[in-house]
Amino acid sequence: MNVAIEKVVDSMSNEIVSLLQKMIQIPSENPPGNYEQICNFLEKELNSLGFEVQVVDVPEEETRKLNLPTPRKNVIAVMKGNGGGKNLIFNSHLDTVPVGDLQQWTYPPFSGTIANGKVYGRGATDSKGRLTSYIMAAVALKKSGIPFNGDIVIAATCDEETGGVLGAGYVTGQRLVSGDMVVVEGYSNHIVRAMAGVLQLRIKSTGRPAHAAFKWKGINAVEKMAKVILELTNLQEQLKHQPSEIEGMKYTTVNVGVINGGTKVNVVPGTCEIEVDFRVIPEQSLDDIYNLVSTMIERLQMEDPEVNIQVERVPDFQTNPTVTEANSPLIEELQSAIREVRETTIPVVGMLGQSDTRWFIQNGIPGINFGPGTNNNNLHGYDEFMEIEDLIQTTKILTVLGKNFCGTKQLVTD
Repeated sequence: MNVAIEKVVDSMSNEIVSLLQKMIQIPSENPPGNYEQICNFLEKELNSLGFEVQVVDVPEEETRKLNLPTPRKNVIAVMKGNGGGKNLIFNSHLDTVPVGDLQQWTYPPFSGTIANGKVYGRGATDSKGRLTSYIMAAVALKKSGIPFNGDIVIAATCDEETGGVLGAGYVTGQRLVSGDMVVVEGYSNHIVRAMAGVLQLRIKSTGRPAHAAFKWKGINAVEKMAKVILELTNLQEQLKHQPSEIEGMKYTTVNVGVINGGTKVNVVPGTCEIEVDFRVIPEQSLDDIYNLVSTMIERLQMEDPEVNIQVERVPDFQTNPTVTEANSPLIEELQSAIREVRETTIPVVGMLGQSDTRWFIQNGIPGINFGPGTNNNNLHGYDEFMEIEDLIQTTKILTVLGKNFCGTKQLVTD
């Protein structure tokens, strides 16, 4: 790999680790979504590192629409190139999931403790570790003295853990970021080029309450819902036989995640409600899956006239699958940088999760997912960590990507 980049990143190792520790030490759990302190820190830190920094305050009326209790903020920072080149965006989110039971953590979740070659704490990988690597890759390229023409843009956005509407959704929708390629939070052991769609349904069974001693006078809504759940289980088995052609995506999944019903054990329940999450592969659409469920419920109601079921799509949790083609130049650019550092390439896969990549793709900016860490780093669990060696090596890869992608002039044609 480029000797200057290797030397610069190695010389910055302590600085890179320190930045991650400092960010871990600033809680930004979502919910509720407290962004004031982390944004103030980043504004000052990124200015000192040579970025042009803007803290974007989401208008209060937007937060009120979503019934959010705290202000939403995003940080956009630009490491300016010499002009005329392609612009590269790095996107990672500011929020983390809650820490949960403090007693279950070996090291305090907001300590950033270093042990066994790892940095521990909430957000160590997801996603403050990624953000650290993105920031320091831009800094390392500038420090290396290698000229680059395009800008490197850091989009540190809010609310990814709850859908990203006022984070990446807001900054892309308002055209506050622009670029020719975006790298969004991901893993260092594979490149993600496709994400599943998400469909969530709320299904309600209505019966007739009665005393349990006179059960025949009522209609048990829980028992009627049991028929729906059994059919959803059968639907899952059918979908297993319709796998995606994209490596890593398997098939559309069906998960009954929430169930509520009844008021008291000796009362025939008059209502029962479930919430169902579908992760939809690109070969299928959200409407395809919704129609399968609707048809199934219609059949149940024909077979049993006492089945009374209503289905509602949850509007805040509907996202279409996103796909970047396997032969995309974005993937080759990243694989080239990986080869330069590791002397090998890594698998290109899809996954059933979702990320903020979709917001960029929907707004005309092609994207893929890559960053330090793997899914073995206890993301969303206790003792989340980032391996320091992985953090440093991935920063080298991203610095090389910046050199290659932003380094050449764009051709101007009439």
